[in-house]
Amino acid sequence: MPAFKKTHNTMKKTIIILAALVCASSLFAASYGILVNGKTYFAGESAGEYEGFTQYLAHVQVKNGDYCQLYDAENKAAWAVDLNSYSVSGFTRNDNKYNVAVDGCYDFYIKLKWEADELYIGNGSNCGTGEDISDIYTGSVPPQCTDVMMQAFFNESYRDDAPGVGDDQYHLNLGNTKWATLLPQAAEIGKYIDLVWLPPSAYGDGMGYHPKQYSNQNSNWGTREELDALIDAFHKAGAKVVADIVINHCAGWTSWCDFPEMDFGEYGKFQPDGSYICKNDEVNLNPDAGECYGKATGNNDDGDNWDGARDWAHDNVYVQDMFKAYLKWMRNVMKYDGFRYDKGDGFNNWHHDNYNKAAKPYIAFMECYCGDDKIIDGIKNANYNLMGLDFQTKWQAFDAMAGFDYSKCQGSGLLGRGYAKYAVTFIESHDWFLRPDNENEFGGRGNSLTAELKDRLLQANAFLLSMPGVPCVFYPHWAKYKDELKPMIDARKLAGVHSESQVSDEQADHDGYQCTLKGKYGWLILQLGNKTKHDNTGDNSWLGDYKLMAKGNGYAIWVNRTEPIGTGFDCQSPVAGIPTEKYIQDGKMFIRCGERVYDIFGNVIK
Repeated sequence: MPAFKKTHNTMKKTIIILAALVCASSLFAASYGILVNGKTYFAGESAGEYEGFTQYLAHVQVKNGDYCQLYDAENKAAWAVDLNSYSVSGFTRNDNKYNVAVDGCYDFYIKLKWEADELYIGNGSNCGTGEDISDIYTGSVPPQCTDVMMQAFFNESYRDDAPGVGDDQYHLNLGNTKWATLLPQAAEIGKYIDLVWLPPSAYGDGMGYHPKQYSNQNSNWGTREELDALIDAFHKAGAKVVADIVINHCAGWTSWCDFPEMDFGEYGKFQPDGSYICKNDEVNLNPDAGECYGKATGNNDDGDNWDGARDWAHDNVYVQDMFKAYLKWMRNVMKYDGFRYDKGDGFNNWHHDNYNKAAKPYIAFMECYCGDDKIIDGIKNANYNLMGLDFQTKWQAFDAMAGFDYSKCQGSGLLGRGYAKYAVTFIESHDWFLRPDNENEFGGRGNSLTAELKDRLLQANAFLLSMPGVPCVFYPHWAKYKDELKPMIDARKLAGVHSESQVSDEQADHDGYQCTLKGKYGWLILQLGNKTKHDNTGDNSWLGDYKLMAKGNGYAIWVNRTEPIGTGFDCQSPVAGIPTEKYIQDGKMFIRCGERVYDIFGNVIK
């Protein structure tokens, strides 16, 4: 959908000047930008709807006496608006422009709205450092998100001796995923993965899905010190870290109803009691609760009850204050970047919006083990400030590939319902992988990582990493098949496929699937099944300028990068997070990115 156009001289403009730090890699195409003494800072035409469109412009060098204005490239209009009560050191209002009084490097952030646009100017003293941007929080659903996520654990993977399926198959030589085990892998993972989802880190039972003390970050996964080191290592590798947040329910310390103090430092201390627990919780209904029987006095549960632990009464303002404090503490002290909410249908989803606005995560998504309608209702109830794990795509598309039925690749799950922007797609998770009590593993319980399923599992990953939404790679798949997954991720990054990319299906039948996706920087073609095998052994001249990026038995991914790879301040790499080296050879410029070499238009040289 083309960007909505509006007439600037008839619309109210509001400017908000706040301190903000924005990294250069966040820059993306837009028809709006900054005009500095006649020089524009913007890139191309915006994609998607006008409402809520955002743009980052980093490392803009200005000097004393320069004039800065917002700029609409298509209408060739430049303007400034009233500062109201806001100000920033170094900028003053001068008629229709902003006069620069202090030399330096500044970051700009623009949010386009219907009634009013917003402009934030970053602190020149820390220009482009990519540090805390919480002051310009715009929501927990990043628009046109190019990130690739990894779930960096599986069921009971804090253990080396977990009971398995069959003869010692459980860990399949994968080992554990404790903090200390992941630490030496952080640099490699960070070269390809943008978001690393870690298991619950609060002190609790087993994997942490029955937490006991949120402010205690020593768990079966390791010590708090080890967790601090791991988060820091991922950040240094260029990856953000997602916390698994379990706030629907909790376990008592020694009984059903005794809870320790929750100490979140500057954000507050809390001592939960029976008033924090839903009065229709089983602690009031089950005589096995013993001395705790009947002691819960909070409001009735406003979501789905979890009968394995005590359900928090989220309508209680004290519960809300406790979890706002907890999530702020997780963001600002523990340094987590995003949240995955466990049991997302366990309480009314407006609370998710409430908590997100308080803690301001970069990304937030929920687990709702349910169908599309309920997930979409939850997103709406959270004021569209929440994403959801796309269960229907797993059940329909990925599991269909396990049976070689490619017709179900079309229009599945949140992707097919027009909610790709809010979808976290996945093939497998800790809830199914080799669990003896669950049959929903890819290809059947205990089979997903067997040699017989390899081709189909890699095809499912090719689909996952080519589609809109935010794809979540499963750690066991990465550990076993990283050599096959890396070029798939390269292809996605090179084309700039994002959470809202448009998909054109060209074939979707039992034997094969083919589609073309529009990314920020070019185009990607995905081929699955018999059609792929046929085309890869026949005449591919119809592909023109497309380059083969990833190929295996029954899948191929082709990319035509149409945008030049950046060679200025915004040049991170064609694949985000991988250091880039530019060099000249035979009079031509090339870009080395990891093990690949590209020309300046993104074509793979070797």
